[in-house]
Amino acid sequence: MGNDNNNVCPESCCMGDEILCIGIPCPIDIVLLGIELQLELPCVRLSSQGDLTEAQVQRLLGVLQRILGALGNLGTTAASGGE
Repeated sequence: MGNDNNNVCPESCCMGDEILCIGIPCPIDIVLLGIELQLELPCVRLSSQGDLTEAQVQRLLGVLQRILGALGNLGTTAASGGE
C-alpha cells in the first residue's frame, strides 16, 4: 500500500473562518477485514452564510461535543466487545 507521490501533499483546504474544518489533504491507507483501502477525504467544511446567534452556536457546540464524544468512544466500545 501507499502512494508513489513522494509523500507530497497539497495544502489544507481550511481557510480559518469556518465553524468547523477538517482538512486531510493526503489519502489515508486503511486495511479493513484484510482488504486494503484508500480513503480520500480532502476537506470537510461547515460554515454559515450569516452570523450565528448565541443559541445556534450553543446548539452546534452540543452536537459537535456528542459527535466527538461518540468518535472517542468507538475504540473503547470495540475493545470491550460492543454493547
